[in-house]
Amino acid sequence: MARFVCLANSFKEGGRCLAGVELDTNNNPVINNGHPKWIRPICNTPHGEVHTYLVSHINILDIVEVEITNYPDGNNYQSENAFFKENSINVIGSFDRSQLDRLCDNRNLIFGNRGKAIPEEAIGNMSYSLMFIKIDQFEVIERTWEDNPNRPKTRLVFSYNGNTYDLPITDPAFLHHYQTNPNFLNNQDQIYASLSIAVEWKGWYYKLIAGIL
Repeated sequence: MARFVCLANSFKEGGRCLAGVELDTNNNPVINNGHPKWIRPICNTPHGEVHTYLVSHINILDIVEVEITNYPDGNNYQSENAFFKENSINVIGSFDRSQLDRLCDNRNLIFGNRGKAIPEEAIGNMSYSLMFIKIDQFEVIERTWEDNPNRPKTRLVFSYNGNTYDLPITDPAFLHHYQTNPNFLNNQDQIYASLSIAVEWKGWYYKLIAGIL
């Protein structure tokens, strides 16, 4: 059985993207090559999305166990992907919030550049697609686009290692809180965020905020 702390349970192409940092039997994060080791359980679906009914009850910081069956061929940048036995997923506890800094990554750039997305010609250089970071300069905004003016998108604008990023939020729990009370982060001086790379769209791989704590 693989064990991980859930750091993302976000919307993804008609299902969910469930992911987190692997834990040992004492619930300490597994470190691989100096970075926390992530796992993203996937189903045999068009984009690897997990069926919502399997994971909608799982919250960020839940400790989850799952039976891994095998790994997809040619994982490339999504090296964290792993197929699992669908009836094996089980919540066994909750991760200690005071230990969150132990899960954080420290890389100069978010997924290799300062932009909102990674071009198709550069994605082959990526060997990972998930990060967890601490942020102390941030703002949640809503933005609309001309092709869909009635559906504003909620985004996080934040600073990380001296660079400013502006990325869409796909965390269902956060979006629900924000829609209920847009000011609920006003007294927060820092947050933690899980970041992910989406599947290809028109030659680009966009960066997402998959979870916020």
